[in-house]
Amino acid sequence: MNITNEMINEIRNKVDIVDVISKYIPLTQKGKNYFGVCPFHDDHSPSMSVSNEKQIFTCFSCGATGNVFTFVADYEHIGFYDAVRLLGNQVGYNLGQAKVIKNKNTESYEIYDKACKFYQNNLNTALGKNANDYLEQRHIDKETIKKFKIGLSLSKTSVTDFLLNKDISLKKLVDLGISNENGTDLFINRIMFPLYDLEGNVVAFSGRIYNTKDGSKYINTKETSIFKKGNILYNYHNAKELLKKNDSIIVMEGFMDVIRASTIGIKNCIATMGTALTKQNANLLKKMADNIILCFDGDKAGEEATLSAITILKEIDVNPKVVRLEENLDPDEYILKYGKDKFKAKIDNPESSIEFLMEQHKNKKNLTDIEDITKYINESLNDLSQIDDLVLIDLTLKKMSTEYKVEYDILKNKYQEIKNNQKQKQVVVSAKKKEKYSQQELASRYLINYMLKDEKIINEVEKKVTFFPNTNTRNLANEIIYYYHKYGILNVADFISYIANNEEELKLFNEIINIKTLSEYNPEEIEDYIKVINSYPVKRKINELKDKLKEEKNPLIQANILNEILSLKGVKQ
Repeated sequence: MNITNEMINEIRNKVDIVDVISKYIPLTQKGKNYFGVCPFHDDHSPSMSVSNEKQIFTCFSCGATGNVFTFVADYEHIGFYDAVRLLGNQVGYNLGQAKVIKNKNTESYEIYDKACKFYQNNLNTALGKNANDYLEQRHIDKETIKKFKIGLSLSKTSVTDFLLNKDISLKKLVDLGISNENGTDLFINRIMFPLYDLEGNVVAFSGRIYNTKDGSKYINTKETSIFKKGNILYNYHNAKELLKKNDSIIVMEGFMDVIRASTIGIKNCIATMGTALTKQNANLLKKMADNIILCFDGDKAGEEATLSAITILKEIDVNPKVVRLEENLDPDEYILKYGKDKFKAKIDNPESSIEFLMEQHKNKKNLTDIEDITKYINESLNDLSQIDDLVLIDLTLKKMSTEYKVEYDILKNKYQEIKNNQKQKQVVVSAKKKEKYSQQELASRYLINYMLKDEKIINEVEKKVTFFPNTNTRNLANEIIYYYHKYGILNVADFISYIANNEEELKLFNEIINIKTLSEYNPEEIEDYIKVINSYPVKRKINELKDKLKEEKNPLIQANILNEILSLKGVKQ
């Protein structure tokens, strides 16, 4: 069974948001809406409103907004589609391991699924003997090959020809990074490792040499409409099914690290695909488990990636633990060299992030020098002030007191001073936090707010707005237009489900829907917003012409440029 947008909407229509949320928090009816204490921030008075009519919730304090699925997902610390399954099961939809289908990308997913099966079949033929021997030598067994859908590309069999015979255009195959423009395969004579999105769809490949000395050990699919390397958490779809809240998730850099760990029975691993951990990744990890262990490569780049990941995770109140590997080895290499027991011992005994950070400070100091010792202690106290574990704080202060012969009370007072200074800075930052937007961006946001209220505005925007200046705003407006044309109606609660897996779009949507606008709009107001937005390309063109005018020496060309500027400004000549 596939989970489609239509099915998600059916489930949402069969569950009532007021009934569902009232099972989690007490709600009191006031007028048409229901109110309760918001569970998504430290709320002391009922600031969350739940609309039975619109089937959405909104917190007037922290800005949290969504539908029944996003509420359950955030409250239960589970993924959006897990929330769909949970609520679906309550109203008679036995979704189980049902696969998610995103309508816009269905064809692309199906093409990659066919290509993946084609490569898997190659590995199971007589032509795959050398590749199978190589995988066996690398201690990758048949069960692992099957689990991770490892395959083989060959010069003697063409995936391009196979897919063209399925009535798929060459242009589509080129766009998806499977084929070259001349109709040949992108991957030839390589062991093929499928790369998956968060829902377990194959969206790309990484091909590895196995019987040649090609300079490129691995080649990967280019970024496409369905493959954005920075959004991938490899093995997320498998790991999330294994985990229950309070279990540990191990974060690695590469897919081979994850595959290797699985061969020794460590299956709670995901990988960032060699890119830096993003805020979106961090929020997904927080939903998966309370205990996050960073096990990146043992080289300098892995050390820097660990520092970066700690910073991002701390921003969402997560203090990860850290495993560092010797000899610049990555987890794949470490396991092959030292074996299961030594690697498992490291995973079972990670250091705290504060210990890791303190070690980083220590490595850059001469600890026989009093000034360097002082700097080290102050830097460590600053890091310590950013965590909330009182036991860890106290033990660390006592350890520093003993190690550097500084009285405990002095360290505790210094720590408290740093903590108090940080609180004061946070108050100042909060006071200044209100973002300032350009005229065009403000107009864009107000216009999108009205698009969500009245479908007539969607048609006005499509006809009259030439270009939204901000990329995120433009993408959200385009999604609204696309959704409206596809379904013939814009139901806000259903639209939230449609964009729920895109964190940036959902965040922007929440900001925009919470803008206070009049329920009845003035047509002149809408026209003004459109004029302001459309003035952006004009302003940019005018500035380009002014720069050109400064450099031009020919009086006739100068006159022509000036006339063009005046024309763009609407000056009659």
